[in-house]
Amino acid sequence: MFKKVFVLILVLLFVGLIFTTFGSAKEGPFTIGFSHYGIGATWRVQMVEEARYFAAQHKDLIKELIVISADYDVSRQISDIEDLIVKKVDAIIISASSPTALIPAVDKAMATGIVVVSFDDIVETDNITANVIGDNLGFGRVQAEWLVNKLGGKGDVITFNGTAGTSCDNERREGAYSVFDKYPNIKIVQEVWADWDYAEAKRVMESLLAAYPKIDGIWSQGGAMSEAVLKSYLEQKMVPPPTTGENNNGFLKAWKGIRDSGKYPNFDSIAITYPTWMVDTALEVALDALAGRVFKKITFIPILTITSETLDQNVRADLPDSFWCGTKLPEDIIKKLYER
Repeated sequence: MFKKVFVLILVLLFVGLIFTTFGSAKEGPFTIGFSHYGIGATWRVQMVEEARYFAAQHKDLIKELIVISADYDVSRQISDIEDLIVKKVDAIIISASSPTALIPAVDKAMATGIVVVSFDDIVETDNITANVIGDNLGFGRVQAEWLVNKLGGKGDVITFNGTAGTSCDNERREGAYSVFDKYPNIKIVQEVWADWDYAEAKRVMESLLAAYPKIDGIWSQGGAMSEAVLKSYLEQKMVPPPTTGENNNGFLKAWKGIRDSGKYPNFDSIAITYPTWMVDTALEVALDALAGRVFKKITFIPILTITSETLDQNVRADLPDSFWCGTKLPEDIIKKLYER
């Protein structure tokens, strides 16, 4: 169902029809609540810092940014949103733990006149001010097409997913399987969910290497999971197969290290850029809605792809593994955030 809605959104975006306004303008500066489902993955840590920096740069418009983490608990995120409603915030931006479970809470916020913008992992409802959508279907599809091409359309593959139940995970997986399903000689021998987390993916991959010593390819949604996959192979002195990834600096450094070592000439990868600055776009849309300006009901964030040819332009040897390329944070903030 959501896939059909997503296709319709793309069509409307193409013809430029998704524009709206949010009633009459309000007087700022505003109090904005930011409800996100968890801070475990390093992408989300940097994303929160992007939001705080944006708010600091717009003090004339944002009086206070209230950031609340639900620690991966759906019920808690519902409660967090309800608490923000009680606080009478002017707007709420949401990175959702569930595409559907938060709908009643969003309905309550909308009924009180609060601007509500979901982004990254969105809330799938029409009764919302706006959504900022990353092309997660394209993310998974592009990765899978690359891997299938590398494998010549056949081989045993392990897939690493993110956090089960989130729209981001669902869509990336759907995009990938729309490709894999076309190739009967691509066999998914194991599918795991590791929350985009390095430690969890490392633990799982080490166990899988014992069970599946000969794997032809790894499809990973990214995060720090892809880095964990590569390091598991290297620590076992095994040849890593083609592995997909994301613009996580740890993965990019591991990829570059393998390439530059010359020990594994057949290894290659691809990394999709899913920007942490997406939260800035959500805040911009919320401010436009509050000011009564014209804004898009749907803002679509396209994906960018890092290949072997562009790897050196994106990897940061001077920063730790937890850094994410595709940021709008200035160098001084990056250095402070990631100082070692």
